[in-house]
Amino acid sequence: MEDKFYYSISEVAKEFNVTLPTLRYWEKEFKMLQPDKNKRGVRFYKKKDVEIIRQIIYLTKEKGYTISGARNILENKTQNDTDGQLLQNLIKAKEMIVSLKEKLKIED
Repeated sequence: MEDKFYYSISEVAKEFNVTLPTLRYWEKEFKMLQPDKNKRGVRFYKKKDVEIIRQIIYLTKEKGYTISGARNILENKTQNDTDGQLLQNLIKAKEMIVSLKEKLKIED
């Protein structure tokens, strides 16, 4: 897929060899899949949406998961990613506090 900011539903369907109704159905089943829509309802998929579709196809067609199973995996992955990012932010904050403490020479 060429590197663009947005892809049409037909471009995405052609890239992954799926139908337009399949993509619309997946939007209902996978809450993290939310392409932008204009006033007329025309969908515009971002790179993150395309990656989610790639993962859905991998899980359902290659690994044999049901839609429900794939959804559970992707929801848990999203939660784990969020938890991991939160942990990284907390570690950075602690490092900053320790650094400031050292600069100010504050003792416990």
